[in-house]
Amino acid sequence: MTWSLQLWVLAGLLVGGGAALLVWALRPAHPDLAQALTRLGPTTPARSPEPAAGHSGWHDRVGLWALRYLPAGVWRTAPDKDLQVLGMTQRAYYGEKVSSVLVALVGVPLVGGLYSVLMGLPLVVPALATAVMAGVAWLLPDRRIAQSAQRARVDFRRALSSYIDLVALGRAAGGVGTRQAMETGAALGQSWPFERMGTAVVRSRYSGVPPWDALSELAGQQGLSDLEDVADTLRLAGEEGAQVFATLRARSSALRNAITTSDRAAVNAKSDRLMLPTLVMAGAFIGVVITPAIFRLFAG
Repeated sequence: MTWSLQLWVLAGLLVGGGAALLVWALRPAHPDLAQALTRLGPTTPARSPEPAAGHSGWHDRVGLWALRYLPAGVWRTAPDKDLQVLGMTQRAYYGEKVSSVLVALVGVPLVGGLYSVLMGLPLVVPALATAVMAGVAWLLPDRRIAQSAQRARVDFRRALSSYIDLVALGRAAGGVGTRQAMETGAALGQSWPFERMGTAVVRSRYSGVPPWDALSELAGQQGLSDLEDVADTLRLAGEEGAQVFATLRARSSALRNAITTSDRAAVNAKSDRLMLPTLVMAGAFIGVVITPAIFRLFAG
């Protein structure tokens, strides 16, 4: 394929892409009802401190623009529980995905085009690379958010074991009710799990909802199964007046054992991943050492 033909193909692609984008922008919009109601509803109050979600105001602005002007059919279902536990809005989530795709659409053609010019490759190579990298960039934020949410839930589990001990000690003290023990225990911590549990418990006082139901709702929204179990135990103590000191301490001990087991499994997994590079390095070193001797042996 000659250079002139490649230039004509590139020009045709640019003209066709521009015409397609123009038709897309001028066609009537079909807004998604759920997204429209979410934008019209009250904003979620800020909670501090929060686990690091890795988004910025730029992602918020890009995501808000994308939700307004791009068709609803291009969006996949957002991982609401992961976003809740990270304190990340949907517009920041979509903004991160759109930003990643824009970086791929701009960076890959520049690098791929320069490489094609230097190596004499056809322009279809960087075009295919751009399409593949754009798809990968669209999926990368999902993986990052899932991993961040998993780490946040592990941090929450660590804080929850301490919170259970505080509530158990409060219940063991004479004259302290379940609600007061829950509020006092949450107020003693400064990390974001304590802040969220304390906010949920305090709000339940003014909304007339039992505090254990508030914790259960928080657990359902953010995918915190351990908090759901603790809320059930506290419901038993609050509604039936049961003595749950031993149960809470046993639950705290079980959580710590689960955390220890999870940490050991993570360490073993990392050790297993390091085994292959170690074997490769050892094999390369042995090869470097014995190769001259083998050559001298065959040379006579």
